[in-house]
Amino acid sequence: MGKIRFSRKTFIRTFVVMRNDNPYMSKLYGRKKSRSLNTQSQDILKNLFPKYKLGDVSISAIDDDIEFEIGFGYGEHLLWQAINNKNKMFIGAEPFISGAINLVRDVNEKQIKNIRISTDDAIDILDTMADCYLSSIYILFPDPWPKKRHHKRRLINPNNIHKFHRVLKRSGKILIASDHKGYIHSILFHFLRDNRFDWICEKSSDFTQKPFPSTQSKYEKKAIRNDQNPVYLTFKKLSL
Repeated sequence: MGKIRFSRKTFIRTFVVMRNDNPYMSKLYGRKKSRSLNTQSQDILKNLFPKYKLGDVSISAIDDDIEFEIGFGYGEHLLWQAINNKNKMFIGAEPFISGAINLVRDVNEKQIKNIRISTDDAIDILDTMADCYLSSIYILFPDPWPKKRHHKRRLINPNNIHKFHRVLKRSGKILIASDHKGYIHSILFHFLRDNRFDWICEKSSDFTQKPFPSTQSKYEKKAIRNDQNPVYLTFKKLSL
C-alpha cells in the first residue's frame, strides 16, 4: 500500500464512502484444523494446554485490567504484552491449533501466569462475557476476506461492533491493524457510522505508527517486508 502521508480528513474521504449495508454473519470463518500434529505437539495439546485454557475459574478472581486478542496467530504480541504487563490478565482466542500450541509452549517455557488461551470462536467467547468486562480488544491483521462474496464473513461488522461495545469498559479501546486497503475502508466505514465509538486520530502518525508498545508479529513483518505498510486504528468506547 506504500507510505501514507495525508491527514485524518483526507484519510476518511479516501477510505470511507456511503453505501448500503449487507447482511453480516457473527461467526468466525477459517480452517480450524492444522495438518497432522507431531508427537511433541500432541503432548503439548494434551498435557500443557489445559493449564492455560480459558475457563470460568481461570479469570473469575480478576476484576481489573483484562485484555482480549482475537486471532493471535502465533502469539507473539500476546506473549509480549503478558510479559511486560504482569498486572494485567490477557485472553487470546485463535482457531488454528498450531498457533495455540506455539503460544502454549512459549507461555509454559517462560512460566507466564497472566494468559488464558482458547481455540473456540472468539465471538462465542464474547457472548459469555459480562457487560463492561474488558479494558481493550486487539484485532491485529484479521483475515480480510478479499472476495466480495466473502465480505459478510469479515470479523469487523456492525453485529460484532455491537458485541465489542457491550463487553468493553467505559473508555475501553479496540486496537486494530491491517495492511489490506479494502478492509481498512470497511472498518472505518462501520465505526464512523457508529456513534458509540470515537476514532482516536488527530494526525497521520496516529494511524501509520503503532499506537501501543509491542513486538512485531509474523504477519506484521511480512506486510512491512512486502512494502504494504500497516494501518493502525484505535477506537474508544464513548459514554452516551
